[in-house]
Amino acid sequence: MFLSNEKTMRRFIEQVINKGDFAVLEEFIHPSYAYRSPDRECHGPDALRELLTAYRSAFPDLHIEIEALVSAGNRTVIAFTLSGTHEGELMGIAATGREVKISGMTLSHFENGKIVEEWELLDQLSLFQQLGIVSSHQEIASSRNEERMMSTEVNKNKASEGITLVVGGTGKTGRRVADQLQARGIETRTASRSSAPSFDWNDPSTWSAALDGVKAVYISYAPDLAIPGATDSIRHFVDLAVAQGVRRLVLLSGRGEEEAQACEQIIQQSGAEWTVVRASWFMQNFSEGEFLGMVLAGAITLPAADVPEPFIDVNDIADVAVAALTEEGHVGEIYEVTGPRMLTFTELAREISQAAGREVPFVQIPKEAFAQAIAEAGAPDDIAWLLNYLFETVLDGRNAYLGDGVQRALGREPADFADYARRIAARGTWDVKNEAEEAMLTS
Repeated sequence: MFLSNEKTMRRFIEQVINKGDFAVLEEFIHPSYAYRSPDRECHGPDALRELLTAYRSAFPDLHIEIEALVSAGNRTVIAFTLSGTHEGELMGIAATGREVKISGMTLSHFENGKIVEEWELLDQLSLFQQLGIVSSHQEIASSRNEERMMSTEVNKNKASEGITLVVGGTGKTGRRVADQLQARGIETRTASRSSAPSFDWNDPSTWSAALDGVKAVYISYAPDLAIPGATDSIRHFVDLAVAQGVRRLVLLSGRGEEEAQACEQIIQQSGAEWTVVRASWFMQNFSEGEFLGMVLAGAITLPAADVPEPFIDVNDIADVAVAALTEEGHVGEIYEVTGPRMLTFTELAREISQAAGREVPFVQIPKEAFAQAIAEAGAPDDIAWLLNYLFETVLDGRNAYLGDGVQRALGREPADFADYARRIAARGTWDVKNEAEEAMLTS
């Protein structure tokens, strides 16, 4: 049986938001969760966890007090007061040490006893006034924030020139790119099978509507540019995009993949402004995607030789892509993005073990056993083909060198795997609950 929506909402606010117990977030949040506010949109439990982590980092004593709660059917509405002390960076604003108290309202939609969608209004003007960022007349209180506001105006001007389309807007990189663009005030359209208008790489009839009014596109092809037929799809999509007036293309490409380089040539010859962001193995594969189940099960079992790989943080990919979409100076660049050091899977597993506080070893298994496990798990044919391709072909040492794409594009060092592992472990993503804990949480 599910708890009542009212009880679920109260428990979520108290346990997750007020106490910061992100390990139990999925008990309250639906896998298809969507959050919307006037200045941002995020999708999925992990994106919500990142948003809440950012707020708790800025306000370690963050507290939500429910002033009123109304529940009817599968919806609840709450009026609340948010309070806390500003001790960390928030939206580019350095810690001020000031205490704030602001009001807000949230409409939540429930499905199967979990929150699946939320619309939130927060009194941000009052927040900025209490932080001393703007006066009661909304004047800028420091040169740093004046620059930030000017940058926002520039981005709004860019947005007025057309929409930025994020293809693959629900994926690991796409949703982060979309969140950043929206935070900058840029009119953004995410394209996926569930978006409106919908977008499907396998259905070219959906492409034109998604491109209507678009001037810049972030292209993330699913599941990978190495998939047979991807090159033709990219060629037809790029031709259509340019014909409909798109002026700038940013392509997420693959390191060491011949097929991906063929797609790079397509955008380079398109006549539009272009930037290539060339990446390989994501750190987030171990916390959001394909290999999380292995970490939770206690062993990373893959057919990988102990070949070093410079794993890249997806947040760095998104930062580079957003810079290429919104700033000058990136046209005609190929940014090969990697982490700051190379790790074998054995070394990577050791770092996950240290961060998680339990042993999660790497165990090399035969390729045949891996292929059989994929088939038995019911993975689609293209995913099964891709995983085998990555381990049999790409992970052969060809990418065992560092790139400087993050440094050239952003002027900073990329995130290290150790920092990523500590961050994910702190969220509780790799925690394993025993049966007694599960019973207590569901009672």
